[in-house]
Amino acid sequence: MQRATPQHRNALSTSTVLTALLMPFSVFATFNTDIDEAEPSFYGGRSVTHSNKDVMTSDIQFQRRAIAPTITMNETEREKVPSKIEAASPTMAVPPVELGRNEKLLAKKAYFYFEQNWNEETGLFNSVQSYHHSTMWDVASGIAAILSAEGLELISSEEADSRLQKTLATLQALPLYDNSLPNREYSTHSAQPSGKYSSTPSNGNGWSALDIGRLLIWLEITQRHKPAFKDSIRRILDHWKLEKAVSQGTLYGELKTSKTKHYRQEGRLGYLQYAAYGFDLAGFDVSTAYEQQDIEQILVDGIPLLVDQRNLPYFTTDPYVLAGIEIGAKTQWWNQLDALYQLQKNKSSQQQSPWIFAEDAMSRSPWFSYNNIYIYGSAWLSIAPGGKPVENPQVFSNKVAFGLSVLFYDDDFSHQLADKVINNSLTHRSIPTGIYLNGGPNSAYNINTNSLILSALWYKKRNFVPLIKPG
Repeated sequence: MQRATPQHRNALSTSTVLTALLMPFSVFATFNTDIDEAEPSFYGGRSVTHSNKDVMTSDIQFQRRAIAPTITMNETEREKVPSKIEAASPTMAVPPVELGRNEKLLAKKAYFYFEQNWNEETGLFNSVQSYHHSTMWDVASGIAAILSAEGLELISSEEADSRLQKTLATLQALPLYDNSLPNREYSTHSAQPSGKYSSTPSNGNGWSALDIGRLLIWLEITQRHKPAFKDSIRRILDHWKLEKAVSQGTLYGELKTSKTKHYRQEGRLGYLQYAAYGFDLAGFDVSTAYEQQDIEQILVDGIPLLVDQRNLPYFTTDPYVLAGIEIGAKTQWWNQLDALYQLQKNKSSQQQSPWIFAEDAMSRSPWFSYNNIYIYGSAWLSIAPGGKPVENPQVFSNKVAFGLSVLFYDDDFSHQLADKVINNSLTHRSIPTGIYLNGGPNSAYNINTNSLILSALWYKKRNFVPLIKPG
């Protein structure tokens, strides 16, 4: 049954909120401004990057949540604390949930993106509409879309298997960075490395352990639902030198620059633990990633939250929603899904309009933003990958809003979120990214938005059973 949600005008003027969002933020001078990226770049880099030496002592930063000092040979191994994610326990078979008419239409719109951005020769999807590049994070989103589309009966099992077979064959044959791990980015047309140093013997400029970790989660989900692909996935993982992305019980990435290679810890609270689960599934010791260290408790609008005290602590809702839908664990110390839901519910009430913050592609410069719940002393701050505050930021993410709507399905606010996403998508062929502060649509049609919509609907149809558990 469709629910009618009253629409309210924002109680605060756009100029008032924008002023608050664009408060002085001098600490962002520490962000990197020297890395050459493809224009436009629709994602945050998902890798370590080189930063200004004259700005900060540490000369490495991570675009999407990371960094740490270089490994030294005499560094003492830290005590491991076993607090990894545990996937949802097996449950008795439950009947599927019948999706409503609007939900089925939403699923068709989301899958339309994948029909339009599929590359037959490589089995890869474009990360953004007609943007022919992809990261391993995006490859995971593509696999998620295929499995979800099959589960939602948008495609046949035969078509799903055919597409997955092509994707896995490409992963097996990828030219690897330094013959070790997938490069940060590949062309979806050719499956060749793209970005800086892609035409050199190194096959690119490094790897992101966080992106690879998400892919490992979806490769595991694939083989649990489709055991016939187990051997293909095993060959891929045997070929990749995954051990290079794990050191001292946590995740490490590498960045090649014109002068040297930088090997640094990747991941901050939320993103780190989510991605580390993929490596845990692959048999690696990632217990340090789950230690409660470098953590501080703060209050945002009266809600207690944990924040990472290390540099570049991007803090969005994304990893918590992904973990909830894909893995199902909510009881670990680091998982703040309940608090983030309540915080954004309260914020939406205050603003008299739904506010859901997430990382997302943008339909205009700077083309990608981290819409942070909190970062460096400021709440509700949207920044570009280079660190500058974003004018007219996105304040409502369709993908995360819909993910929250299925994770908190019994709450009235979740129904408002679902209706908002449906209404935002009415005039679009696929699901747009979100809504800007001035009320305009963010129409950067992208793989992660449409993939999460499909995954969330599949999760609901499965009667809210996490996707890692075969139905």
